[in-house]
Amino acid sequence: SSSSSSSSSWSSMPPLGHPRASDNVGAGAVDEDWALDLAHGEGDMALPAGFEALRQSLPQEDFEILQTLQSAVESLGVEASDPGHPLVEARDKILGAYRDKAALLKRDWTDEMFQEGEGDNDDRVREIETMLATGLSAAGGGLDNGVNLGGALDLVGVYMKNYKLDKAEAVLSRCGPYISGRGGVWMVKWLNHISTVRMKQGRHLEALEMLYDLELYSPYNAEEAPEFFETLYRNLAWALKALGRIDEALVYFERMAKSSTAHKGRLDWFDFWDIGKLAAAHAYRDGAMPQFYRGRAIVEEALRMQIEAEPEDLVMRAKVLDSLAECYLVVKDYADAAKHYDEAYRLMLQTVGRNSPLFGKQARHSANLLIAQEKHAQALPFLAESLAVEASRDAVNLRDAMEVVDLLVNTQQRCPLVDDAPRGAPSNHGPLKIMQKNLHARGMNDSREYGVLCHKMSLVYLHEARSDQKALTRARRLAKESLRLLRQHAGGDEDSSGWLRMAEIQYKMLASRGLDAATSGGR
Repeated sequence: SSSSSSSSSWSSMPPLGHPRASDNVGAGAVDEDWALDLAHGEGDMALPAGFEALRQSLPQEDFEILQTLQSAVESLGVEASDPGHPLVEARDKILGAYRDKAALLKRDWTDEMFQEGEGDNDDRVREIETMLATGLSAAGGGLDNGVNLGGALDLVGVYMKNYKLDKAEAVLSRCGPYISGRGGVWMVKWLNHISTVRMKQGRHLEALEMLYDLELYSPYNAEEAPEFFETLYRNLAWALKALGRIDEALVYFERMAKSSTAHKGRLDWFDFWDIGKLAAAHAYRDGAMPQFYRGRAIVEEALRMQIEAEPEDLVMRAKVLDSLAECYLVVKDYADAAKHYDEAYRLMLQTVGRNSPLFGKQARHSANLLIAQEKHAQALPFLAESLAVEASRDAVNLRDAMEVVDLLVNTQQRCPLVDDAPRGAPSNHGPLKIMQKNLHARGMNDSREYGVLCHKMSLVYLHEARSDQKALTRARRLAKESLRLLRQHAGGDEDSSGWLRMAEIQYKMLASRGLDAATSGGR
């Protein structure tokens, strides 16, 4: 229904692990041949070839220490070529540690915006994959080599930003044993990445547990590392908000604001955005409308600040626009909601393309606005776009698939028969077929929940049968599968029994229509 679709998006949150261009965790940009530069010097340390690469990736004070040591070694004269000399050994040991630190901090690939459109974004991902493969070959040592391991974690950031979550998880899994061997801050970075992947997969409770582990793992406290704790508290707040635990999320957002102010001196647009969203959601839940409008004003200010501070980051602008549109939608200010939703939709289409989960979410929100205004036929194309993304995404799951299919069915049912829709609406056969294959491949096709999803997909095809006779056969096949699964997984509870009764009625109706068609054809 329109009310449930509107309120449910209050639990949505910006995808984790989507760094902004302004994010800086102590490492500047590194040349694209970073691995080649840093890999050199593993042997001959007279003038390490990785020296200049470290200049670009280490804080100035760290590099000055290296320069001082290097000068001292050079002053030894012929003894500088003796690897056993205490000063040379000290230089080499510290250089190795700093090279490891540079690899750990490396995130120049992650910090790329990836907003040139789907094709160009994918091309850039492939280029980065090739660079990492080249670096692995040149450096040697596999993931035991810190340079290679740091590059692999940077690639994970690229995958997360582009929602290639299967690849991100595969690389993190491969890195896991090597990270465990190193421990310390390497484990902190790995846990942050894997918790981000879990959030993007919709596995919020798992992510929350990992973030609590991350808090315990940190070798520093909030006073010693306010920048790290700002990010950690923000992620904890997002996870709690996604789970509907708004009051607990508020506690962590307050801690985030304190840490943010401690290291930046003031709150930036990103902080305003988070605080405004939560304040509005909290107040709306409690019916405190003056506080709600204050929260919305904070989000509006965050948008102004973002455009001023980072005008080139269009993806983040679209996300703030979406949040602001939501604030107008829930109070039925449809004109202002449409203005912001339309701009967010346009920016997402331009920057990430039609197959990105970011675009799919945006299309669905545009549909929510139309549904709230009883413009069901106009909402169908947006729901079709959202379904197409949901069907093929890496993080497909039954809950999200059920939600979008259910919204599609409800919208189809509310379209007047005299309208062009759903007769004129795009066919959803392609996405539904892909969704079934995706869920089958992930072993999610043998449960009561999948039986319910089959029932709902059958209803989608039944509506499409008005304009496509083949849809009736597809509806019947899915109804039969739904009935089989619901009988197999019948739990005896009222909910299971209700779904089973509906599936039986649906299948009998479709079977009789198939028999009628066969009889009619034989006359």
